[in-house]
Amino acid sequence: MKRVGLAILVLLLVPHGVHALTMDEAVDMALDNNPRLQDFRHRTEAQRSRVDSREAPFWPEVDVTYDYERRENVFSFFQTRDSSTFTGEISYNLFRGFSDLNALKSAQSTLDASRYEQKSTRADVVLDVRRAYIRVLRFRKALEVAREAVELLERQSRDAEKFWRAGLTAKNQFLLVEVALASNRQELLQAETNVRIARKALDRAIGVPVGKDTVIEDIAFGKPMDLDDEALSRTMLANRSELKFLEARFAAREYARDSIRGRYYPSIDLSLSYDRFGETSAFEGLPDPLFDSDTRGTVEAKWNLFEGGRTKNDILAEESEIRAITERIRETRDTLFFQLKAAVEEYRVSAGRIVLSRKGIEQAEENYRITDNQFRERVATSTDLLDARFLLSRARDEYNNAFYNLNLSLAALERVVEGPVTPGPDGGKPPGN
Repeated sequence: MKRVGLAILVLLLVPHGVHALTMDEAVDMALDNNPRLQDFRHRTEAQRSRVDSREAPFWPEVDVTYDYERRENVFSFFQTRDSSTFTGEISYNLFRGFSDLNALKSAQSTLDASRYEQKSTRADVVLDVRRAYIRVLRFRKALEVAREAVELLERQSRDAEKFWRAGLTAKNQFLLVEVALASNRQELLQAETNVRIARKALDRAIGVPVGKDTVIEDIAFGKPMDLDDEALSRTMLANRSELKFLEARFAAREYARDSIRGRYYPSIDLSLSYDRFGETSAFEGLPDPLFDSDTRGTVEAKWNLFEGGRTKNDILAEESEIRAITERIRETRDTLFFQLKAAVEEYRVSAGRIVLSRKGIEQAEENYRITDNQFRERVATSTDLLDARFLLSRARDEYNNAFYNLNLSLAALERVVEGPVTPGPDGGKPPGN
């Protein structure tokens, strides 16, 4: 009964029609709706069709032809005014210097490259969504801090006015608080605007609006972990789609070069045709005295002896493309190692800031409590309390920034290695909020 009663209470407290969105749900929505990812999916499908097209030369070709002719004059007894020919032909290439095989392998490698490019785009979309999601949370926390600052200043303003009107403090002490209150109200307006803009950015990253009434759930606090740089480097080199994309493009260029080299070899084709002539196929059905059918088998060998250096230059062009991709692979590896180093350092810095800023919140809260009591007893001035309030707001902002920077750096790190880097759970929401 207690559980039933608690469930009913929760249902009554949660507003109807309100949906809570998690980061994982936001990522899933983006993977289904992001137009950039849809673009690369269609490109991959197009390349898959090109691979199927490259398989066609390994199958025989079948052609059917029908010709009809009517003459005004005939020149011999064997000619008729009407004649027709029905031809069926099957042809098959026996050898073409392995050009077809290498062209197929080149198309398959290009398809692999397209898949890796799509995978890389998918990882970029996931990172964009996670960044946009975390920005919403960060600006929302900043809004909470701004609201708290205004509430504290409003309370201080009421107390300062009472003290001034009672003749216990000078008027400028009250005005000092009013100026700070006006300034913080402006900051509150800006904080509200930042939240709205961040939500719009999240909508854009996902590809569809999540709804203004949707609650963006906070992320749980994960205990910062020690990172193994060598293990991360190995994971990055094994997983990173940009490297695999370039390696697939490298292979495709090599197969394309070998396909061009096939022009140096002869081409051998086999064909079998059947022709049907005469009255049974002609429109008017006029008879002719000649044979009515013919069957032919043909083997043709063709070898090009000179074509102006086209094959040689095409091979040189492909080899230049191969060398260019080799340089791009080297540059990409260097860039990825730099990205990994930067992401690891940012993660470690954010982890260290969390420890320091959490302690700072505890000290700032105690300082504000003591100063507020002193202000009410007129031991501390309005300036002292304003300073204490400022330090408290700054401590909260520093902790929130450190916490969300840690999650941003973790998202960036997982993008760099293109795999999960999971910190140990510490349970609950970030403390001090």
